[in-house]
Amino acid sequence: MTPAAVERARERSLLASELADAWPVLSAEERLEGLRLLPHADAEDLLLSLPARDQAELILETSAGERRSWMRLLPPDDAADVVQAAPEAEREGLLALLDDPTRKEVAALLAYAEDDAGGLMNPRYARLRPDMSVDEAITYLRRQARERLETIYYMYVLDAEQRLLGVVSFRDLFAAPPEKKVRDIMHTEVVTAPESMDQEALS
Repeated sequence: MTPAAVERARERSLLASELADAWPVLSAEERLEGLRLLPHADAEDLLLSLPARDQAELILETSAGERRSWMRLLPPDDAADVVQAAPEAEREGLLALLDDPTRKEVAALLAYAEDDAGGLMNPRYARLRPDMSVDEAITYLRRQARERLETIYYMYVLDAEQRLLGVVSFRDLFAAPPEKKVRDIMHTEVVTAPESMDQEALS
C-alpha cells in the first residue's frame, strides 16, 4: 500500500470514528449527511451498529432508492426491529421494500406478541440459522453484542418457518472449528413451548 493510500485509509477511519462519536448530538439531517460522506462499507458498518430507533429514523430520511438498499442490507431480525421502531404509518412501506422471502420472515417475527413464548425467545439476540458456519455465527453475535440488553448464554437455532431446531452455547461455538455448521454442533434435545403460551405459564 502506498503512503497516499495509507493516508486515505487513515482519514476514512477518522471520519467514521468522529461521526460515531458525534452521533448522539447530531440532527437527523446531519446524521444522513455524515453517513453519505463515508465510504459505502464504513456507512454500512455504522448503520448496522446503531440502535433500531436510530436506524429507522435514518432510513426514513433517505430517498426511495437509498431506503430500499438500506432495508435490504439488514438481517431479517434487524429489519423487524427497524419496522417496529418506525412510526406506524411508515411500517407497511418499509416492509414492502424487502424481497419476498425476507418480508415473510420479518412478518413472522413481527407476529410474536411481547408476552408470548416467541417474544421471550428475543430473536434479535439469540437467533441463529442452522446453515450458518461457526465463524459466521460468532461474527453475527459480536455485531449484535453492542445492543444486547442482557447476557445471552444460549442461542436458539430456528429454521425459515421460525421453528425451534436446537440450542447452541457460546462455549459450543468457540470450541468448534470455524467452518463447521451450526446444525452440526447444536443441541436438539430441548424443552419447547407453544409460541402462544403466556409468560406466567412458562415460569
